[in-house]
Amino acid sequence: MEIYADYNKEDKKLLGKYISPNSENSTFKGIPMSLYGKVTSLLPMKDRRIKFRGPSTATYTRPQSHMIKEFADTFAVYYDNKTILHLGRPGE
Repeated sequence: MEIYADYNKEDKKLLGKYISPNSENSTFKGIPMSLYGKVTSLLPMKDRRIKFRGPSTATYTRPQSHMIKEFADTFAVYYDNKTILHLGRPGE
């Protein structure tokens, strides 16, 4: 499934900073938690998963493959393998 998300220039620039390399499974990564509300409102929800990232702290020892939102520094956005997200209109 291909999704074309037609954003304004500022939103494209913002999302473009966090696009994951092709060698990664995520679509976007390293997004600061301060942008959580903005980014999640921009991106389509269909087939989307969010993983929170960050180190353990003095008050929270995280399992190796898990982080809860409350203690996260950044997050990554994943779409199913069959989903391709384009930032722009078809043909751009």
